[in-house]
Amino acid sequence: MIEDNVKEILKNMPPDVTLVAAVKYASKAQIGEAITAGVTDIGFNHYQQMKELAPYLPPEIKTHFIGTLQLNKAKKVVNLNPYLIESVDSYKLAEKINNAAREKKIIQKILIQVKTDVKKHTGLEPDELLKLLDQISTLKYLSFEGLMTIPPISEDPEDSRKYFKELKDLKDKAEKHLKKDLQYLSMGMTDDYEIAIEEGASIIRIGRKVFDAL
Repeated sequence: MIEDNVKEILKNMPPDVTLVAAVKYASKAQIGEAITAGVTDIGFNHYQQMKELAPYLPPEIKTHFIGTLQLNKAKKVVNLNPYLIESVDSYKLAEKINNAAREKKIIQKILIQVKTDVKKHTGLEPDELLKLLDQISTLKYLSFEGLMTIPPISEDPEDSRKYFKELKDLKDKAEKHLKKDLQYLSMGMTDDYEIAIEEGASIIRIGRKVFDAL
């Protein structure tokens, strides 16, 4: 079942888009099945699950931290060697990650999470993005690679399109501001990932459609 789900997603996905399997409720065995079926990137929402499962993943698998990251967990997550921390939404958090990366003598890749759902507490207000970019440019152990968002939940996936367009516009603004190309636009989940791809997503984060019998 998981194999069929993964193959169906990958078959209909452009080659330059990365599928991150969001493993919030998945078991070790299910994650193994997804990897066997062709998943190369695994997304963790919680530090505890990442701590328990990341050591068992094959070395070529890239891990992404995609959940809300508390300040007191930043160093612990960095120590688990994530390929990408996708949910940075403040200078304080960026600074904590930078300090942990400095101790490890690594450069940590991050995305900034932009708030498109006003009901959510997490995410950076869109009009604060350029200011945060200027602030984190002083942090030498971070590499800013792009943007992430979680739009409001809606019964109609088409409702997400305007938020995806907004994130793409913000990425364009950030690139112009920084005078460099950004690699990632992480947006789109089980119900709306096809629309996200149409609007320029380079990472889609899918849990239910990978691990559930839909």
